[in-house]
Amino acid sequence: MIELHHDRSGDLLPLELQRLRERAVHHRSRYLRQSRPFATIASFARSAPELQRRLRQLPSRYLLHSVVTLLLPVALLLGQLPLRPVKPVVTTPTTTPGEIEGAVPMYIPGPLNLDSTQTGEIVGDPPLDTDEALPVPLTILSRSEMTAPLIVPATVIADTAKVRNGPGLAYDDIARLSNGATIEVVGRYGEWLRFRTADDPSLRWIAAELVDLPEAVFYNLKPVAEAEIPPPPPPRVATVREDGLNLRDGPGTNYVSMKRLTAGQELNLVEQFNGWFLVETGGLFGWVTSEFLTIAPGVVERVPVAASIPDPNPPLVGSVLENSVNLRKGPGSAYERIGAVNAGTEVKLLARHKDWYRVELANGTKAWVYAELLGVTPMAARRVPYTNDIPALPNRNRLANSGPVNVPASGDVASYAVQFVGYRYVWGGASPRTGFDCSGLTSYVYRQFGVNLPRSAASQFNTRYGAMIGSMSNLAPGDLMFFANTGGRRGITHVAIYIGNGQMVHAMTPAYGVQISSIWSSYWTSRFAGAIRPYR
Repeated sequence: MIELHHDRSGDLLPLELQRLRERAVHHRSRYLRQSRPFATIASFARSAPELQRRLRQLPSRYLLHSVVTLLLPVALLLGQLPLRPVKPVVTTPTTTPGEIEGAVPMYIPGPLNLDSTQTGEIVGDPPLDTDEALPVPLTILSRSEMTAPLIVPATVIADTAKVRNGPGLAYDDIARLSNGATIEVVGRYGEWLRFRTADDPSLRWIAAELVDLPEAVFYNLKPVAEAEIPPPPPPRVATVREDGLNLRDGPGTNYVSMKRLTAGQELNLVEQFNGWFLVETGGLFGWVTSEFLTIAPGVVERVPVAASIPDPNPPLVGSVLENSVNLRKGPGSAYERIGAVNAGTEVKLLARHKDWYRVELANGTKAWVYAELLGVTPMAARRVPYTNDIPALPNRNRLANSGPVNVPASGDVASYAVQFVGYRYVWGGASPRTGFDCSGLTSYVYRQFGVNLPRSAASQFNTRYGAMIGSMSNLAPGDLMFFANTGGRRGITHVAIYIGNGQMVHAMTPAYGVQISSIWSSYWTSRFAGAIRPYR
């Protein structure tokens, strides 16, 4: 028998309504609690119309700044959160025929050059041979090796380079390096390099100017700290104790004396040899005995020993410096010319008189040669004996009215006069020390060759002193050329020496001094008065 259920909805309705009311009251009270602060602010804003007006007047950028200010702490907090690791995307390589299953493919940057049509192998460079002595990469060196100072190989370029124990000329030179020697530069101080060599690990110094080192490398060298620089030693000097001490050209009394020194004179000690010192004073180098020197303690030990000493008996020879050098019978241009020699000819030095050497040629010929035309070492020159035993000057007849063809030209005088180019012009001057005027130059030059000329251009223009030459086309080197009406004056007012090739040397003005001019300038051709070929 089926039991029937009666409808009881009428009894349940009041109960459901009661529950709904309670829930509504609960939600309303909860809403009021949450919205109360905003309602208070809104009520305050509605009750303050002046505040609302002011807020509306504020620029819109203030609102943007306020938003940024509020978001900044949030961004800082989010930045402190740990990041989640990104899972790598694993791609499954396609398996080609013949490939070992499960092998991991190698990643090669850049496009692969595959010759898939033939061998399927990668076309590229093979790896380095592991048997080679490959340098160790910096990435696997220790930190101390990576931060070690730069060491640069360099080569000595000087013929002989002095090695010093400090960066400067005040330090002692303790060794020598020859041209081509290899060094390892480890630092620099100013213009000096700190170095070592393969056979000597001690650190020494050399001037950068004596080493082949690129400029870019020089400035990348590690500078040596000031605290590591040793103080320079005391100077290597000595003081002369007595007057008259001989300065000789070698370490011994068998050498020639070059000068006598005075007591109290200071000498720079350069080298030493058996109780003698090679010294320098006023640019002159020579040897003195240590017996008459006062030297501070500890200085002698720092003076290097001479590796070699000069020969006390050098060969007395010279070498001719120019072509067509005259050989004469006596020590002067007034003597007869007996021949000529060319550059490179070696001659024996027999004697000397003033500025001339008596020489002997390989064929036995003996003659005199002007000293400036010979190359002679100072050691040999000091040992050539001086003589006054010279031939008498030839007695030449003065031919006042003869033509120039019978009077020899003075080419040697012309060559001698050229050396005064650049000397200053001084009115009344007649020597290199004071300067020259025009006739002062001509009289001084010819006086050196035994010819005395008066001291004015007008007085020199006289057949008493030489043969007259009327045309410029007949001039020969050494002829005196005379000009008239120069400098606003009348008569013979200027004289010059013809030197050949259409040129003359003469003392011109204080602005120019002694100069060489072309004789064919219109100024000179229009004022040319004549020429004299002086008697010799």
